[in-house]
Amino acid sequence: MDIDKKLGLFLGSAIGDALGAPLEFQKAREPEDYLTRYSTGGPHNVSLGEWTDDTSMTLALASSLIEKKEFDADDIMKKFYQWFKEGKFCTRSKCFDIGNTVYDALSSYSESIKTNKLHQPYRGRITENTSGNGALMRMAPVVVVSKDRDEAIRLALQQTLLTHGSQLCVQYSVMFAEELFLGKAIPKYSTYKLPDNIRREDVMSGGFVKETYEAAWWAFSTTNNFEDCVIKAVNRGHDADTTGALAGMIAGRFYGLSGIPDYFKNNLMMYDEIYEYALKLSDTNVKTF
Repeated sequence: MDIDKKLGLFLGSAIGDALGAPLEFQKAREPEDYLTRYSTGGPHNVSLGEWTDDTSMTLALASSLIEKKEFDADDIMKKFYQWFKEGKFCTRSKCFDIGNTVYDALSSYSESIKTNKLHQPYRGRITENTSGNGALMRMAPVVVVSKDRDEAIRLALQQTLLTHGSQLCVQYSVMFAEELFLGKAIPKYSTYKLPDNIRREDVMSGGFVKETYEAAWWAFSTTNNFEDCVIKAVNRGHDADTTGALAGMIAGRFYGLSGIPDYFKNNLMMYDEIYEYALKLSDTNVKTF
């Protein structure tokens, strides 16, 4: 993967997150009422170009990979904890948006710190009703550092199991990581995608891992540029920031950073810092065992 694609993948995630943030938990919009630029407000009263937990966890994971030059589960969970409890890797110095499954995993990890128990980092619950999209939304760092498809899948599995242990979460993480690494939809996973001619109102975009994966790929497969892809994705509403983050990863990987309009880069909160993370991550060689 060349540097333009790596940067596009990483920055695309944050851009989709920020575009969708004001639309989180809202109903889907019709094309004539689409939000097409960063906005303010929403359930977290975001500022212009402000992003949410998707990007915070992405930066925490990226930070660990850059520093440790290996997948250090303990260090990654410590950094997730720093975001969760101390507001690091965040725009506001406090965690203001978090999914239920991630909350449960980090709360469990936090309790082990308080009680000085063994800090076992893998906290993902295995029941199907915990199959949220919180591992997919932070997939960019492990794909960017991977040297081949097998490594992308292995690292995707490891980072997923930290907070999401259900069979569905594992399955969708494997598919998404493999496709992101290759930069295209893979035919063997076609049955997990929506038909291009599906009615727009039938595209679901809640926090369920299956819905987010489907909505993001639908937005990409029915558009022909980065801007239209992320706009179409986030305007399905509901878990709009995460649908946007996934669509931004797919489109950013395909079109590259050079294919992302300047508006989305220039007005993204902390763009320079996120770009620096992406650049350092692109040069990081992760140890394999």
